[in-house]
Amino acid sequence: MDGRMEFREKLSGVLAAAFEQGMRITMDEVEKYFEEDHLSEEQIELVCDYLLSQKVVVSGYEKKGGTVTAAGEEPVFTEEEKEYLREYERDLAVLRRAEKEELPGLFARAAKKEEAAKQRLTESYLPVVVEIAKTQRHPEIFLGDIIQEGNLSLITAIEMLDTADHGDEFLRREILQGIQALQETLEEEKKRDHRMVEKVSELDESITKLTEEMGRKITIEELSMFMDLPVDEIVSVMQLAGEDVEVGEVDPDEIFHVAGKDEIKETDQTVEDSRENAQKMLENYAEKLTDGFDDMEYRPGE
Repeated sequence: MDGRMEFREKLSGVLAAAFEQGMRITMDEVEKYFEEDHLSEEQIELVCDYLLSQKVVVSGYEKKGGTVTAAGEEPVFTEEEKEYLREYERDLAVLRRAEKEELPGLFARAAKKEEAAKQRLTESYLPVVVEIAKTQRHPEIFLGDIIQEGNLSLITAIEMLDTADHGDEFLRREILQGIQALQETLEEEKKRDHRMVEKVSELDESITKLTEEMGRKITIEELSMFMDLPVDEIVSVMQLAGEDVEVGEVDPDEIFHVAGKDEIKETDQTVEDSRENAQKMLENYAEKLTDGFDDMEYRPGE
């Protein structure tokens, strides 16, 4: 098995392990999973970024460059976000936050799964979520969505508490990572959309070039040979371009037309909802991870 294929399988395996643990995994578990491969720090970061893009929280991993608003810099919010903040913070103001000296006892009781302690911690840390969300402001994600993602991460993190040690640090880190996972997902969606446009553009250009060279309309089989792509993949690109066609309906000898790149349909599909997109992303990360390795010399564990 060559190096790239092995990396793809291992990435798929670590993702499956995270799924089994409720979309969570620790940095130690990731490093141990790839221990025999002797990955560099940069490669481990790529693995963690891939997991984040799949909405997996990697405990202990801090994404570099994750803070959108620099320290000391005032975040710029839209009028809608400002209004949302005013109303949300007004609602939070009625909650009684725990005093600093109360926290160790609350963490200890929450670790024992006492519902009252968990509820108290939740109420106390909702304002903390807002503080962290403000530093992670993203121009393409509504601030309210960032806050809600942080709230979900907070609730999950409180359920995970099993010790009173470093409770504050743990909750803050989990909130931040949940938000960063949301941002990473968006970035992967943008990359996917960019690749979509590139593929449709390449298909359109290939059709034009072949048509001009052959002096007639071309068949999908001829295009398949010219682009060195299987028919079903070409059909998938046609569908991205807006053509209403199924793989089983295509006759390889059929003369066809594909919409231009300016006619691409909008899609509601997200990375997390599409296994196909997840697989493509996995392959892209595998290529990054194995960049610089010679497949003939790659020997995990040596």
